[in-house]
Amino acid sequence: MSLPRRRDASIHRSSSIVRCFACGLRLSLGLCLCLSAACVTEDLGPLPAFEVPQWQDGETSVYIVTRNDSALYRSVVSLEFDEEMGEAGRNDSVRVVPTLIVTNVVKPLPDAEWYYDSVQVVLRRDNLLPLRTFRSVETDISEFDISARYSRGRVQIEKQTIDGATEEELRLPGRFHSYDMVQTWLRAVPLVSGTSFRDNLVIPFEFRTVPVKFLVLGTKLISTRLGDIMCREIVLILPTREVRFWYELAQPHRFVGLNDAKNNTRLLLESYSASHADSLPAVP
Repeated sequence: MSLPRRRDASIHRSSSIVRCFACGLRLSLGLCLCLSAACVTEDLGPLPAFEVPQWQDGETSVYIVTRNDSALYRSVVSLEFDEEMGEAGRNDSVRVVPTLIVTNVVKPLPDAEWYYDSVQVVLRRDNLLPLRTFRSVETDISEFDISARYSRGRVQIEKQTIDGATEEELRLPGRFHSYDMVQTWLRAVPLVSGTSFRDNLVIPFEFRTVPVKFLVLGTKLISTRLGDIMCREIVLILPTREVRFWYELAQPHRFVGLNDAKNNTRLLLESYSASHADSLPAVP
């Protein structure tokens, strides 16, 4: 693959992530790593007609992560536009593929335990298919790096920990997304109450996929430091729990926050910057 402007990021997550607290911190979903494994063979049914939101190059959102009502971490999420050469193996219909690069960096607030989590995801900007994820996590007791590179029907995963490196190619079901991408990907879901669909999420840390269901609920007024924001609530239903996401009804359907009741963890929008002055259109 030839990349005109390639951006790489390393990606960290420690062994403490296996604990429920770190499961709640996993910002894209609050997914825990102890989900029961499952192979999905049933018909997942149709996906709704996703619509790429009117996001712009340079969007930056800042969130505060709380647990048991204590503010512990700050998450900074930025969006960047790029493009790269398509791969024949993925049957790209165009030579140049427009991409969206989303970077999420989590650092502790004062007096919180040390925790650093940097994740960068790269997906196609026109159809939101996953291309790559890179993640680095470290705490005061451990650290690891993970990369996942997606191609047609498979993903190549590399994991580096203090115990050494592991590499594996995982065959994927017909429909899938990376859990690291869900927080961004759900911005494209039609915010129509009653919409529901099933999918498979790739968990690179465990070299497997897990089945999930999404359900769009009614409106919910969310109070933030930016004021009250009218949102649509989307529930991610896992085998062991549910996580509720809030997306602004108005374009560009900003991700406003999430609530993981089982882990008493909440993430809420604190500040937002729309874009760079020289923004490109959302879909070339």
